[in-house]
Amino acid sequence: MEQEVADLLKYADLYIRQKTDLYLQHYVFDPFDFLLRQVIYLSVLASLLVAGAIAIVIGAILFVSTLIPLWAALLGIGLAALIIAIAIAYILFSREIVLKTPKTTELIESGKI
Repeated sequence: MEQEVADLLKYADLYIRQKTDLYLQHYVFDPFDFLLRQVIYLSVLASLLVAGAIAIVIGAILFVSTLIPLWAALLGIGLAALIIAIAIAYILFSREIVLKTPKTTELIESGKI
């Protein structure tokens, strides 16, 4: 009888540890891993975009300034860059973020999301 109670407690402890580990993995560590990966991608993307945009803008300003005055070229290129930045920001931030946790994947598979 004592051995059965000891086995029951051992298996209950193992079950609770497994459930706790799964909870921590799916609801604590996976979202932080997802966010960290997104921040890394965003930082690399931002640095590449800045470097490329600076080169393109300077080249475009110098090219356009051969046709019209420099101040008009600066205004035109600045306006174009602002419009492009607004469009990119709208596309990036208008999507709804859905983390891939067990509950959301079940809801997606069932067609509720």
